[in-house]
Amino acid sequence: MFELIIASKKDNQAETELFLGVRMKLAGHETLCPVTRSCEDFRAFEREVQAILEQLEGIRSKAKKLFDSSSTQGKLGLRPGMAPPEIWTILSGIQDEIEFAQSFNSLDEIMRRQVAEHVLTRCNIFSGKAAVFSSRYDDGKGLME
Repeated sequence: MFELIIASKKDNQAETELFLGVRMKLAGHETLCPVTRSCEDFRAFEREVQAILEQLEGIRSKAKKLFDSSSTQGKLGLRPGMAPPEIWTILSGIQDEIEFAQSFNSLDEIMRRQVAEHVLTRCNIFSGKAAVFSSRYDDGKGLME
């Protein structure tokens, strides 16, 4: 997928620039597309590659969170479109406090905030899981600490 692109500088055929590129094939045509800036030395090339690796790591982390969230929601029996009271009923049935917090935190942000609003406005926050929830919930982050 990735290839090293070697190009001569316009003014000086003796000097070369390096790019990291991707070979693209579309509708019978093929071309190399640079994905880094031109690099005149190895150190610059290494910085460009490191920046790509950091971006890929960020994307990998986001994908892991999405897959973990989907797995947790499926394990709990949560479905898209469930009402906050239904979600709260499922979450409040989790006995282990750490698993309870992790399950809540694995929900997408909109769902977490809707469930939090339900708990804080409609449930007795002085007893049971609602008390645990209200003591650990951080409204600014939308997560249980």
